[in-house]
Amino acid sequence: MNREYWNGLANKYEDEIFDVLSSDKKHLICKLIKKYGGAAKTAGDFGCGPGRFLPMLSANFSQVNAIDISYKFIASAKNKYKHLSNIKYITTDLAKSGLRLEKTHFALSVNMLIMPALATRVRILDVMAKHILKNGHLVLVVPALESAMLTDFRLIEWNLRDGVSPSSAERASFGSPKKSNRRYLRQGIVPIDNVPTKHYLKEELIAMLESRKMRIINIRKIEYLWKTEFASPPRWMKEPYPWDWLVVAQKTK
Repeated sequence: MNREYWNGLANKYEDEIFDVLSSDKKHLICKLIKKYGGAAKTAGDFGCGPGRFLPMLSANFSQVNAIDISYKFIASAKNKYKHLSNIKYITTDLAKSGLRLEKTHFALSVNMLIMPALATRVRILDVMAKHILKNGHLVLVVPALESAMLTDFRLIEWNLRDGVSPSSAERASFGSPKKSNRRYLRQGIVPIDNVPTKHYLKEELIAMLESRKMRIINIRKIEYLWKTEFASPPRWMKEPYPWDWLVVAQKTK
């Protein structure tokens, strides 16, 4: 992964990076942290960023490993949560070959597996699966490809309702895709604020986790309001809402 990219993002993270914790209307992730927590259990936050989930993890597990590639994120989390004594901060590249970490009962990864490079995503997923104890649990949050397509459809619909012709509405929403982007689209790589970002199909998630000895317990949507996609969405734009996939899986071996 590109450490300097994430270090550069650290100073403007709060303004530019989508806050899953505060946008999770039903508090689904926090409920799962409480469900799988325990006084004798340990947890790993893979790609912790500035540590938004660390207070919740700290309160529900005996030990928490906060892991991120960015030393600036780690420094920020350390300073903000210095009153939490059961957090161990680890600065490392999760895609690094031969990486060894402490195995934990629980692993959390929130919108970290989003880089466009397949080889990097595969290595990180292997590392996460390897460092979960047998019968331990993974809670994984990733962008949904279907949601990205729904957002594009809503933008077209918005243009049509404003009296724009179908051809103009389509161009306004999608533009003219470059030939170099077509391969990306087939792999679920969709730009977010012009940054190529991996989005996932539900079936894709099932296949890639089951191949790593992870039994799928549940896959559901974390739904967000339309204001997370558009600055001023019209009042008629309601359900269905945009979403991320929330996956719960258990390590079987």
